[in-house]
Amino acid sequence: MKLFFDHITGKLTNHDLIYSLALANFEEKEYCQAFEQGWIPLSWYYTDLDKLTWINARNTRLLLKKFTFSKKQRKILRKKDITVEVYNKLDDALFTTISSIYKKYIKHKKFHEENFEEESEFFKKEDNIDWKYFIYYFKNRPIAFTEIKVFDSNHVLTGQFAWDYENPKLGMGTYATLYEIDWSIKNKCKKYYLAYGYEKSNIYKSRFDGFEFWNGRSWLSDKTLYKKLCEHDTEVNTIQELNAYQKKYFTLNGKTT
Repeated sequence: MKLFFDHITGKLTNHDLIYSLALANFEEKEYCQAFEQGWIPLSWYYTDLDKLTWINARNTRLLLKKFTFSKKQRKILRKKDITVEVYNKLDDALFTTISSIYKKYIKHKKFHEENFEEESEFFKKEDNIDWKYFIYYFKNRPIAFTEIKVFDSNHVLTGQFAWDYENPKLGMGTYATLYEIDWSIKNKCKKYYLAYGYEKSNIYKSRFDGFEFWNGRSWLSDKTLYKKLCEHDTEVNTIQELNAYQKKYFTLNGKTT
């Protein structure tokens, strides 16, 4: 294991703020321990590195032994005209298909177009991780995809998801998550990682059975606390607000450890 920290910026004249990223490289035999201590691999990084780079953040996961599908969730999975294909690798034709979906996705989300090539590089990456590519079809037309990393039976990490939003009523985000949870359970996986848990847009992750989040010290199942943290993320928009919230955060964090 090699830890390293990028000290990006700080505001100390009028505030007590230091912004750093906690990063690491792990040997393959250390991957399981890394997950259990709140680390997940990055799908982006601004510096080329030889080894997979991991970040310690407010990550989220589901303990699949505690997960039970509700009637509503089962009904969602029975949607007509949706089929799924799971691929181990992407050939040129499949990559073109995914690229087209991704471009529609970033346009809908109003992301910058120039991010596409940078973000899509991890699709082509070769390493010892078992990569799975879920492509979702509606009436035989590809409309969505998810990239999944299977590290072992204990740790499955969801990666980039995108869909074309041409038929918003399909609710493909929810469908894909449920399908991939079901796939993980059927393949005897134990923990399904949903990546980061920041801002109101990620509160939905806590609605699944078996939910936990990493607070930097331990895995917690307190959904009320997680929701409050996500709400605070969204409310903080200025340096002044962040400085004020930092003090509140440490008070709150101290009560939960």
